[in-house]
Amino acid sequence: MKNKEVKGIIMKNQKFAVLGSGNGARAWCAQIAAKGHPVMMWEPLEETDDYKKIREEKEMFLEGDMSLGGKLAGATMDIAEAMDGADHLLVIVPSFAHKPIFEKMIPHLEDGQNIVVVPGNFAGLRLRRMMEQMGVNKDITISETASMPYACRIDKYNTVMVFKRKFQMKMGTSPNNRNAEMLDVMNDIFEGYVEYLPAKNLLEIDFENINYTLHPFPVLLNYGEIEKNGKSYRHYMDGITPEISKKMWKMDEERLAIGKKLGVDLQDCLSQLKMYYGQNDTTTIYDFVQSEDSPYKDLVGQNIMGRYIAEDVPGVVVPIMLLAEKAGMDAPISRLVAELSSLLHDKDYINGGTTLELLGIDHKSIDEIIEMVS
Repeated sequence: MKNKEVKGIIMKNQKFAVLGSGNGARAWCAQIAAKGHPVMMWEPLEETDDYKKIREEKEMFLEGDMSLGGKLAGATMDIAEAMDGADHLLVIVPSFAHKPIFEKMIPHLEDGQNIVVVPGNFAGLRLRRMMEQMGVNKDITISETASMPYACRIDKYNTVMVFKRKFQMKMGTSPNNRNAEMLDVMNDIFEGYVEYLPAKNLLEIDFENINYTLHPFPVLLNYGEIEKNGKSYRHYMDGITPEISKKMWKMDEERLAIGKKLGVDLQDCLSQLKMYYGQNDTTTIYDFVQSEDSPYKDLVGQNIMGRYIAEDVPGVVVPIMLLAEKAGMDAPISRLVAELSSLLHDKDYINGGTTLELLGIDHKSIDEIIEMVS
């Protein structure tokens, strides 16, 4: 690896590996390739016809709200090949895939590599814990963002359709004194499209995944309607009513209070939506979702067993709730959501989710946890 950098500009010899092959992973491949940086895509699942075409043609493109693309360095199903000599490892997968990806990634880590996990969802703590368990001690950085920089879907094997990009978003890094360097990397890749801003630490990023607020209540409070009309149901436009928006706001206030207890000043959900998609004079989540700046108007289809509960409750709501309780603070709305989701899905999302034990912090003090993510 060659780590020659100047502020705001990443030298052309910086190598990237995108670990993943879904909507977001392919979009990031196109974004990096458009800047002329060598980027290798790792396919973690199957040797499909689409993968074979990508491996042969080595191209990826974005269309829609953004139009760009370029040549890839390659595509491989061998994670060791993808990671070899890479300066930056971008883990672009849903959070339920973090564990199997990390298990394959950890043995091939090299000193000096920078890992960026999108979305973070407590990935930094989990990765450090798994490295310790696997006896791997490497000098690496771990960065997280709370979400993808755009809403996107694969249109065809080498093209991703971007419905709407975010204008600004935050990133945190551990150790925190490397965050400015990693912000330069991201702002080089996304120059002219998305601006990355500094977070205080990884915990701020973990707590600022607003899926915590946006996803559970509109499903739980419309459960029967989704079960009957899931294919035509619009989570945001149909599921978020003025009254449900008020309950979402109460849940968001609980998140902010937990963050404050842990020494992190968080943005409320509405402020984040405006930072992401455009400033306007709306005063409620419902009003923003219905506004011209909303990215959600064309999103159709929902499932009572889908990821808005199955991923976001155990992976986002539960660890925030458990951290609150560790800090001596009640989190009644988060616990209600976790328990009701567990009941409806016949799963134990509290004990089977992202627990403090899984993150390696069950025996740590709050001060020790904050030090670990800084």
